[in-house]
Amino acid sequence: MKTIKSKRIQSLLVMLLCMLAPALSARTLCVFSLIGAQGDLWEQMEDYRIAAAGWGEPLTLRVFTDERVAAEDFKAGFCDGLMMTGIRARQFVPFTGSIDAIGGLHNYDSLQVLIELLANPKLATSMRHGAYETAGILPLGAAYLHINDRAINSVEKMAGHTMAVFDNDRAQILMAKHIGVRPELSDISNFSSKFNNGVVDVIAAPAVAYMPLELYRGVGVQGIVVKLSTAQLTLQLVLRQDRFSPEFMAQSRRYFAGQFERAMKVIRNAEDDILFFYPPPDKDRQRYAQMMDESRLFLIESGVYDKGMMAWMKKVRCKITPSRAECGNGREW
Repeated sequence: MKTIKSKRIQSLLVMLLCMLAPALSARTLCVFSLIGAQGDLWEQMEDYRIAAAGWGEPLTLRVFTDERVAAEDFKAGFCDGLMMTGIRARQFVPFTGSIDAIGGLHNYDSLQVLIELLANPKLATSMRHGAYETAGILPLGAAYLHINDRAINSVEKMAGHTMAVFDNDRAQILMAKHIGVRPELSDISNFSSKFNNGVVDVIAAPAVAYMPLELYRGVGVQGIVVKLSTAQLTLQLVLRQDRFSPEFMAQSRRYFAGQFERAMKVIRNAEDDILFFYPPPDKDRQRYAQMMDESRLFLIESGVYDKGMMAWMKKVRCKITPSRAECGNGREW
């Protein structure tokens, strides 16, 4: 009798282990989302999880509302992958982390061309850096200058004013100093409150942050959101190379390239919600463009941006707009 009971217990244990095996072998993807496990990004990642299961790779999602903590957990190996901002991703894969370069891409068409290009298997080796590999890129939206006083209506007039810059982004810090703006070191959790409370006069942020972070409070009735892209911001999924197959990485990049239009619907709707959203005067537009180009070149020479990515981005700019003056200057980037 005891033998029969023992065999039954063993059978039950085997069945339980079989049921638990997929969960035990599932990789953990960490997701940075300011609003937690809800909203458009979380829905997209849930759909990605379902797609990955169909490719034979079970995943579990873990949300973080603090990107700094998420990155530290990723470094420590508690996450097999992390969906984060491109600015944060630069420390893991400098090549793709440089997509968010100041003045690097001027419109969404160019960003789509670049993302599709990076999903090409021929560029797979460029997507790897040390222990990490970029397995997907989504648009987060153009970064627009939010200013609390319309009198600050030119690049020159920004000099001497205070701008929130992310303390983990050397590019923003150097750019602020380069154009004479006083940098106020901030992070993604407090830059909006500093702007809304008048601690800083200027921030750069995408439209998707305007309503959730109540940036209209900082703009007020005297300010403006300058309708001119200073950078094309992205979200990037970076995975640990040793925990996923090259085939999965390639399939993942193709998947996210196919999600571009879905992400853009969210961005366009957010841009429609912005008040006091105006382009700079024609006389100032060229000066803004010059400021961004000068800042980008300064940051390339300072070693902030990956030169390989800068070369690809110039090719894309010239593919979209062949008439650009830079397209015939012989400069690599």
